[in-house]
Formats: sequence, C-alpha cells, structure tokens
Amino acid sequence: MTLGNIKVGRRLAYAFGLILLITAMMTGIGAWRIEQLANTTRQLGTIDKEKLELATQWRQVVELNWVRTRATLLDLDTSRMPMWQAEMDKTSQIAAASSKRLIELIKQDEGKKLVANIDAAREAYRTSRAALLTKKQAGENTSVALDRELKPLSDTYLASIDQLQKHQQNIYDASLKQTETDASQGQGILLGGLILILLLGTAASVTLTRSITKPLQQAVHRARSIADGDLTQPIEILGKDEAAELLQALKNMQSSLVSIVGNVRQGTDTIATASSQIA
Repeated sequence: MTLGNIKVGRRLAYAFGLILLITAMMTGIGAWRIEQLANTTRQLGTIDKEKLELATQWRQVVELNWVRTRATLLDLDTSRMPMWQAEMDKTSQIAAASSKRLIELIKQDEGKKLVANIDAAREAYRTSRAALLTKKQAGENTSVALDRELKPLSDTYLASIDQLQKHQQNIYDASLKQTETDASQGQGILLGGLILILLLGTAASVTLTRSITKPLQQAVHRARSIADGDLTQPIEILGKDEAAELLQALKNMQSSLVSIVGNVRQGTDTIATASSQIA
C-alpha cells in the first residue's frame, strides 16, 4: 500500500503516533535506568557505606585495645590495671556494637566466612590476653609472653578484621563503579533515543511532506496550464487521497473544457459553412 492510498489525516496520525510511541518507549527506558541508578546509589550511600564504616571502626577499636593491653602488661604499677581494664571494656563495647551491626548487614557467604574467621581469631586472642592479665595482676612478668604469645594472636586478629574491611571496601568500590556504569548507560540510552527520534521524525516529515506537496504541485501546474488555455497537458493520478481527488477533479474539468471547446469549434465551423453557403 502506497502513501497515496492513505488519507492525509490518517497519514499525519500515523506519523505523529510513531514519534509519540518511540518517545514514550525511550521515556520508559530512561525512567527504568534512572530507577536502577537510584537503587544502586541508595545501596552505595546507605548499606555499603555503613558496612565499610563499621568494619573500619571495628578495626580501629581493636587496634586501640591492643595498645592499651600492651601498656597494661608493660606497666610496672599494677595499681593502674583497673583503670586500663575500664578503658578496654569501654572500647570493647564499641567493638561489640560495631561487629553486631555489621554481622546483621552482611548477607553474602564470603562476608560471613570472614566474620567466622574473626570470631575464631578473637576468641584465641581474648583467651590468651585474659590469662596474661591474670598473671600480671598476680605480679608475674608478662613482657616476654606479651611479644611471644599475645602479639602473634593480636596480629592474626587484626589481619582477619583487615580482610573483612578490604572485602567491604571492594564491595563499596564495585557499587560505585556500577553507579557510574548505570549513569553512563542511562545517558547513552537517552542520547540514542533522541537521535532515533530525530532520524525517524525527519524521515517521516520528509516522506509525508513529499507525499502531499508533490500531487499539489502537479495540481497547481495543471491549473495554471488550464488557466492559460492549454488543455493538452496530461494529469497523472496516483492514490486515493485528497490530493488525488483534487487531481481527478482537475482532470474532469479539463475533459469538460476540451469537450466544450470542441463543441464550440464545431459550432463555429458549422456557422462558417452556413455563412458561405448563404453568401
């Protein structure tokens, strides 16, 4: 089916409908990508950020407690041990709160495995520390055992927390990269949709314009020829739209004028013949 067989109004409706459909599709896709970006950003700014901060805080307070533990075991004045112990207890409460909240947020198996490693390292460290503090309270020299026994356990404990912190840092970095990727893809989709709309809109407008103006230009030219008295120009009719109807009307008018002119000439010739005979 050619465009000439479709009415102009329907052609316009099809063209604008196509553009509106593509616009709606691109708007929907853009909204979907923006929603994905919002979800990723929300994940990045809330859960992932909180997990990284909790892991960092956990490591810092454990490091602080290790410094206090070392100071307690090396302090020659055992009367200050309650003070050191009270400070370590406060820091341990912060570490416990951080670890509890972090464990609640961790859903991946790898993260849970790292937490289990921390629990095992912490238990070994705290058991050895408690034994050394008891010995210190009893007046024994614990400096040798501090470096030989407790420090390796502390290093293992801190290393296990450090692994969890790095794991959360990797998750945070991956979320950040995903956010950048989603933003870039969203921009690409919207830009591609805009280009597609422009191309289709331009093609539709050019095709639609030509399908309307070309028959109208032919009608104008034939009307001028008829007005100038030239009834010999052919009128080509393609399609069944309004322009084709106009050309058909011009063709009918041209045929009628040719017939009228023929009748007039025939009448003139008859008159001329009769006048000659009379003369």
